[in-house]
Amino acid sequence: MFKDALLSWQLQDHVGEKTTLRWWLHTVRAVSANLAFLILRDRDGLAQVVIEDPEEIKKLDGCLMGTILTATGTVAEMSKGKFRFELQKSSVNVLRKIIYPSPIDISKDEIHADGETIHDNKVVVLRHPRYMKIFKIAALVEKTMRKFFDDNGFTQINTPKIIWFPTEGWAEVFEVEYFGRKVYLAQSPQFYKQIMVPVFERVYEIGRAYRAEKSNTNRHMSEILMLDMEMWFIDSFEDIIKITDDFVKYTIEQTWKEGEKLLTELWSTKPLLAKETPCITVKELHELMKKETGEDYTKLPDLTSAEEKFICEYSAKNRWSDLVFVTEFPRHDAKFYHHQNEKNPEVADRADMLFRGVEIITLTQREVEYDKLIQQIKNQKLDPNNPGLKHYLDAFKYGMPDEGGFGFGVARFVQKLIGLENAKEAELFPRDVNRVTP
Repeated sequence: MFKDALLSWQLQDHVGEKTTLRWWLHTVRAVSANLAFLILRDRDGLAQVVIEDPEEIKKLDGCLMGTILTATGTVAEMSKGKFRFELQKSSVNVLRKIIYPSPIDISKDEIHADGETIHDNKVVVLRHPRYMKIFKIAALVEKTMRKFFDDNGFTQINTPKIIWFPTEGWAEVFEVEYFGRKVYLAQSPQFYKQIMVPVFERVYEIGRAYRAEKSNTNRHMSEILMLDMEMWFIDSFEDIIKITDDFVKYTIEQTWKEGEKLLTELWSTKPLLAKETPCITVKELHELMKKETGEDYTKLPDLTSAEEKFICEYSAKNRWSDLVFVTEFPRHDAKFYHHQNEKNPEVADRADMLFRGVEIITLTQREVEYDKLIQQIKNQKLDPNNPGLKHYLDAFKYGMPDEGGFGFGVARFVQKLIGLENAKEAELFPRDVNRVTP
């Protein structure tokens, strides 16, 4: 049934032919009793249908946006107007009539509503062509990421999201009652991906992560999509930096190559990619920020959002790169599984990759010496005998080569790739400190 129904992009191949569309009613404009213009929507876009039969026009009485119908007519190519192809001399068959007014108008090129109203009505908003394009790009990004790792000998894994011990520390963790015990929602697959390194050597995961950050900003969410990778037999931290650089550039280039039409329609700007991605230390960035702006963050162990924005703008202007690495984070602020730099014990083998003003990746070489890892756990006032650490530590007790990896925030990357104002626009149904619906 309806095997002859076309998609919007297929109309160009059927000019002069009589064909059928089975789509959603986007808008209808009745010029007179003898002429009506319908805009129909499918998963690929919009198309115009012209009806000149009064009896066919009457079938649309009371039909509101979202009505499901078929339209049969002759495909014509137009020399001017918004739509290059349209159906003419059409007839319609209403399959499901919608009589409830939409809570938000998605018929215009832009949705004129504040962010909370948009998220409250996301069920309808997602049907808007702009949002459809955003999440087509998000899907393309995910497909491209998988291809990079699959082509480079990585095995995809899927790890538990209910865990005994917080992987990223205790400050930003969701506690869950679990059959009379207290457990946590995973902040990352950190422990598990390291455990899997001696099994597959190179692993990656694309999954949800949970952060109880009490931040209601345009970059923070409580539930996020993360890509995590881990690899062994590295010679130095530079190996992790290199594969991170290769991965991000590949993802940008391939997504843009395949999704250029959608990205152009979203008014996106192609990122600047230098042959060698700029690299600056935390100390150097603090000093440059102070010199250029007068803002003094030299006593902070990490970067401020102002510094991330500053160095990305500086890099784009002076190095023609929208990407920048920041390295040499202080050792005293490191996680217990971070490797101490051998040449400079005051810093950890950790870097952040920034993209258009925001951190999208944290990458580190891991400490793999069992006894040293135990000591680093104790140094952070943690108990290495905690049951939540036992199996993780067993992976090092029974043999772990030099290895490292990264965590990559997918929504932030999609936000900056497209040029969205808020990372929540790149999540289908975002979760933050105030929102758990829809």
